[in-house]
Amino acid sequence: MNLKDLEYFQRLVRDKSFTKVAQAFHVSQPTVTYAIKRLEKELGADLIIRDQSHRSVVITKAGQILSKHISNMLKELSVAIREIDRLKEETLEFGLPPIIGNYYFPKLSTFLFKNDLMEHVNLIDGGSKDLYALLKRGKIDMALLGSTEPIRDPELYSELLVKKQFTIVVSPEHPLAQRKSVAFSELEHESFVLLNEHYVHPIAFDKFSQQAHFEPKIIYQSSNLNILKGMIKEQVGIGFLVELAINADDHLVSIPIEDRPQPDFLISLVQRENVLQTTYRNQISQIIREFSDVEKTAQTPE
Repeated sequence: MNLKDLEYFQRLVRDKSFTKVAQAFHVSQPTVTYAIKRLEKELGADLIIRDQSHRSVVITKAGQILSKHISNMLKELSVAIREIDRLKEETLEFGLPPIIGNYYFPKLSTFLFKNDLMEHVNLIDGGSKDLYALLKRGKIDMALLGSTEPIRDPELYSELLVKKQFTIVVSPEHPLAQRKSVAFSELEHESFVLLNEHYVHPIAFDKFSQQAHFEPKIIYQSSNLNILKGMIKEQVGIGFLVELAINADDHLVSIPIEDRPQPDFLISLVQRENVLQTTYRNQISQIIREFSDVEKTAQTPE
């Protein structure tokens, strides 16, 4: 079965016009017609219904089934081409969300430099939800992703590394700053500034809200963590962030949330399933696992 014939057919499904398909591929209209006839002969089924004038095209049930599978085939072929190109360049497209990156990468980079791997890693920045989509499309090879539930996807291999807690973040001058912990229900009259839908935080925030049985007042959402920290510091609103998002230099106060049960912030190493495991990919995966083990050991009380 000819790949070009499949591409012609897929474009015909979209455009419903032999003329438009021929123009798109810079070939003659008979070339497209013969391609479709070849496919029909090979499959032993009519893929399209033509009217007498050839002005309209109707896709048959068999044609619809073929189109669905062609779409998956072309998608996987595109992914394979990108992965082979990166294999030639000996690079790894590595997705790293800002919060996880700010916390982990300064330490992780030490391991990568020590093992001469840094030059083979191309960092891709973005929220966990965006990086997840890039992994699915084969645009990146690997990512450290945040989620509130274990990542289960037949196209991806996910390995849970660390669990963190969500916290309420306030200015040192805020009345809540002296609290050791807070119940989410106590925040009904507070104004929130939050990360937007590119991150997993809104999912966890909704879960806390549902458990507390009230609709919080959200006055601003952004993908820029530094802007939110500045707004929290100026007491424009209070924040809801995973504990590792705040460090001493921020001069902000993180308050543990008392509610039980509560969603965790899960950090997972996620890769595409069924990809060639190169030496670089295996080394980087192993270093990330070792670093996470050191992190977990440091957190375990003696």
